[in-house]
Amino acid sequence: MALSSPTVLCIGNFDGVHLGHRQLINAVLTKHDELKTAYPTLKTGAWFFDSNFYKNTIEIYSLDEKLDVFASLGLDYAVIADFNEMKTLSPKDFVETVLQKECQCVHAICGENFRFGAKAAGDSIALLELMKGQTSIIPLLTEDTTVISSSYIRALLSDGFIEKANSLLSSNYSITEPVVQGKQLGRKIGIPTINQNIKTKELLLKNGIYSSICTINGIKYFGVTNVGLRPTVDDGTHKNIETHIIDFHDDCYGATVKVEFISRIRDEIKFDSIESLRTRIQKDIEITKHFFNNR
Repeated sequence: MALSSPTVLCIGNFDGVHLGHRQLINAVLTKHDELKTAYPTLKTGAWFFDSNFYKNTIEIYSLDEKLDVFASLGLDYAVIADFNEMKTLSPKDFVETVLQKECQCVHAICGENFRFGAKAAGDSIALLELMKGQTSIIPLLTEDTTVISSSYIRALLSDGFIEKANSLLSSNYSITEPVVQGKQLGRKIGIPTINQNIKTKELLLKNGIYSSICTINGIKYFGVTNVGLRPTVDDGTHKNIETHIIDFHDDCYGATVKVEFISRIRDEIKFDSIESLRTRIQKDIEITKHFFNNR
């Protein structure tokens, strides 16, 4: 469906919407302010492929999470393209048919490594030429000589470096899922937990114990979240997400809870007894309280 207003668009994959991507979005907002006198109905947006494009890659954000970030940053549109429909277009056809005709794009923003068109034949310079100069090419953002990229952030998450990953995402890596019935072992040992199954995306995070922030009905609580196999009480084959929410005493079965992973406490280990597990969880709770009280 064609857009009804002229647009300034940033174009890319936007897996994670990290600091490098946010550079492009900020450039869109700046360019909008420069051009809004010439185009009174000018809108802003991000153009990207749907999740089918990432069929061999675990995405950092689900589509809904990505759209929430775009909206929070002030973009008017998110244009979600079908990769299979785009992959045969020449760079010229992509610009003329998709950007200029369907999206009414009067100015495009891309990273310097952007590729587009059949067999990735077009690059940022080709986009600049095809858009007749109405393109801003943004240099890649680096930190300590490392390019900030989605693949780098995925590696950080997989290695457990949650604080570093969060800083590069400029938001906290999280899950948002309903609370499901568990084995209620936590209640039996005096440390109740909520259990969540991951359905909206595959979790990238390394197994372990994390200090977390949990949002229930709009209210935030501190928590201790276990990501892993629960080897002390289970057979160690099914990955679980289990959280003790500090100072929360209500029943929230069926409620959708957002869990943001903030800091990694330790590896998941198998304890010799339930009592040893309980003692260690109590220590994790105290570590989490101290962590948040001293932020």
